[in-house]
Amino acid sequence: MKNLFLLTGILLSTFIFAQQDPNAKVILDKLSEKNKSYQNIQSDFTIEYKNLKDNTQNSSKGSITIQGEKYRLNFMGVQSFFNGKTLWSYLEEVNEVNISEPDQNEKDIFNNPQKIFTIYNRDFKYQLIDQYNEEGDSKAIIDLYPYDIDEDYSRLRLEINTSDYQLQSVSIYGKDGSHYMIRFYNYKTNLDLEQTYFTFDTSDYPNAEIIDMRW
Repeated sequence: MKNLFLLTGILLSTFIFAQQDPNAKVILDKLSEKNKSYQNIQSDFTIEYKNLKDNTQNSSKGSITIQGEKYRLNFMGVQSFFNGKTLWSYLEEVNEVNISEPDQNEKDIFNNPQKIFTIYNRDFKYQLIDQYNEEGDSKAIIDLYPYDIDEDYSRLRLEINTSDYQLQSVSIYGKDGSHYMIRFYNYKTNLDLEQTYFTFDTSDYPNAEIIDMRW
């Protein structure tokens, strides 16, 4: 699952333009501008995993809310609350919450999932693969290729609804034969959220064991 969030880690900042497809750049710029215009974003998602080597596959569902550097994530039995500095990870099965202060420069989206809608802003060449209409919406497929050949994936693929410039899905093609796809749905934006929404409230979990991992 770590690789699946790694794929979702790069989408709102600056681009490296050398050897880039200008048609893809137009779409990515508009997607970036649209996401920057929101105060916050909330979405449900489904993650589909396949491994070609051992012929295994599975899927999981989750939801995420992002506001600036803050996020709240519910995925695979773990509720995560991050207020921009402190991360609370509540493990439902064992009624335990781990407290930490993650590195905000962390590239791995598994450890920095507020970048889930910032997938294309760093260290990639990009190419427009296809444009088509589907159920009244226009869509675009863009592939991203990492400059760093030591990455454990060969490319990322974005599916973008160019009617409203929403990210529909992100796929990662691992060099080890693994393939992750995240599909986003039930988008909501500019929600009226309480300041405490991204902070773990111990009164809501009075019997939870607290493990403080901060130094």
